[in-house]
This record gives sequence, structure tokens and C-alpha cells, in this order.
Amino acid sequence: MDEERKKRKLPVTIVGTSEVIPDVYELKKVGAGHDGYIFQLHDKALKILKYDIRLRKERGLMVFEKALYFQKKLNLQRITQPTDILLDCDGVYVGYVMDFIDNLASDKKRGTPQYREPGSYSCGDLITSWEKLVDDFEQLSSSGVLVRDINRGSYLYDYDFLHLCDTDKYEFHSKPTDLNRTTLNFTMAKLLAYEMEKTELFDRSKRSTLNRWVKKATNSTTFHSEVLSDIGSDYSAPISEYVEYQAQKVLK
Repeated sequence: MDEERKKRKLPVTIVGTSEVIPDVYELKKVGAGHDGYIFQLHDKALKILKYDIRLRKERGLMVFEKALYFQKKLNLQRITQPTDILLDCDGVYVGYVMDFIDNLASDKKRGTPQYREPGSYSCGDLITSWEKLVDDFEQLSSSGVLVRDINRGSYLYDYDFLHLCDTDKYEFHSKPTDLNRTTLNFTMAKLLAYEMEKTELFDRSKRSTLNRWVKKATNSTTFHSEVLSDIGSDYSAPISEYVEYQAQKVLK
């Protein structure tokens, strides 16, 4: 990135508003991945993509047609999606715009008043986020979009708890519904598993037990309802309290 910055400025235009950013590299960089760099512009995040068109297509990344489809056809609540297109001074597609999600659980926030451990949010926050993601995944399925590439870096924790980021590898699919339902189960099971690991009840010898639980939850048709039943009516309880209970249950 530093070498790229030394080479040249990168003026970009946000298509929908015609706003010109004289040099996107002068903005605050808030993220980086294998496929691009993310900069903050007020309440928006601008993602500048790596690679040429051929490589983006080969690797299933966010080509122009996919970004435009997501912008025009999707209105997701808890998954950050392209909301506008970025063009360079030659009118070439170089990236896209998203809503900026402030990840309060990031190491960059540690030591600040904004920092939040995921386990400190309430069970009500967990349930609300999950239900909104159910709606998002159903919308993606009805639009013929398959969710891909969910990993630890996909999770963001803002004031209203869970958001998912990085839709670059999502792909078009003829029948994504069952696969997306399974992926949502995996997404929530892994979130809970990450928190269970913090209880220190799972040493190396017991980690396989936790992995088996994630696999079972991923393939369960009743996982969501089981979590709701376990949480009960005390939505104000911290997630860490529920996770402690769930960890003991997994180990039985």
C-alpha cells in the first residue's frame, strides 16, 4: 500500500453523487484484505480493489456487473453491500461504496471508551441481529445470490451488535436457498464458538468437541429455535452468560 501511495494519487468519483475525492489514499484507511483496501469517508467506506478485470473474474471477486447488481437489487440490513460505484479519472471501475460500520470490538478500539467485547452485548442484541440476518439471507436467496467466504474477519460489532462484511466472493447461483440457510447456521455457530473459546473450558484436547458442535449446529434445522429456547425471556442477560451455559452444555 505504501508503495502504491508513492507511485501516484488516485482521484475517484462516486457515481451516484458525482462527488470527486481528489486522492482516496489521503483518507483514513480502516481495512485491508487480499482483494482491496478500505477507506473511510464520513459515514461511508470506500473499497479500492486490487487486480485487473481478468483476475477479478477468475477469482470470483467484485467485478463491476456484480457490484452494480448488488447496488440495484439488494437492500440488506446487516450485511455491508455495495451502495455505489467508484470510477477513476478515466471512467474505469476501481471499487465501490458501502455504509461504514464501526467495529467496536477491533484491537484498534481496545483501551478506548468505545471498545466492546462481543460477549458484553445482550442476548437481545444477539437475537435481533440473527433475525435481521435471516431476512438478509432470504433476500439473497430470492435474488439468486449465494453467500461465500464467511470467516473470522467477516464479523463486525457496531453499537447494534453483529454485521457481516465482505461480499466480494458472494456468487450467483440457481438454487442458493438451502446452502444459504446452512451458511447462516454456520455463521452464528462460529460466532458462539469464538466466544466459547474465551471461557477457557476448551483446551486443545476439547477443541474437537467444539468443532463437532459447530458442524452439528450448521446442519441442524432447529438450531435457531434451540438457541431462542435456551436464552428464554431474559434478553437483557449478557451474551457471555449464555455462552458459559452453552459451553457447559457442549461439554456434557
